[in-house]
Amino acid sequence: MRSVPESCKDRKWLALGKQLAAATDRSFTVMSYNVLCQKLVKRTMFPYASKSSLKWKTRRPRLLDELSHIMPDIMCLQEVYTKNWGDTFNMWFKREGYEAQMFQSVYKSHGVSISWKKHRFQAIDQTCLRMDRTTEVCGESLTTDNIALIVALRFIGVAKRVL
Repeated sequence: MRSVPESCKDRKWLALGKQLAAATDRSFTVMSYNVLCQKLVKRTMFPYASKSSLKWKTRRPRLLDELSHIMPDIMCLQEVYTKNWGDTFNMWFKREGYEAQMFQSVYKSHGVSISWKKHRFQAIDQTCLRMDRTTEVCGESLTTDNIALIVALRFIGVAKRVL
């Protein structure tokens, strides 16, 4: 791992038991991270944050520092702004040795992505799901347009086993 970014220094991490920590050819790391679609950033939602910390030019290098620090084998991102997928995340994944897929909501400006280290895994199938469109809550219609991306992966160089 690389040096700990400033934004991670105060985080509390859970330690794995010794039996889980031993690396094998079938062990792998997974990270799930909501990157907060830049288009959804509203000052009123984050009153504790400085104005500059909510801007993409500040958030971008911090997010990439955190991803670079963790470097999991499989990474699942939520609320990926389509614009930032093209100019930031997808380019970063390629440069760092990941394959990546993104699935965008039809009615929103963001989506989800799954990436994996291409020297460890091969994608053998994928499915995109649209789980709902309109839900009724307390007599009101609420449009959610929830989506999901599922990617089936196979270890490279290990007996045929699908994740």
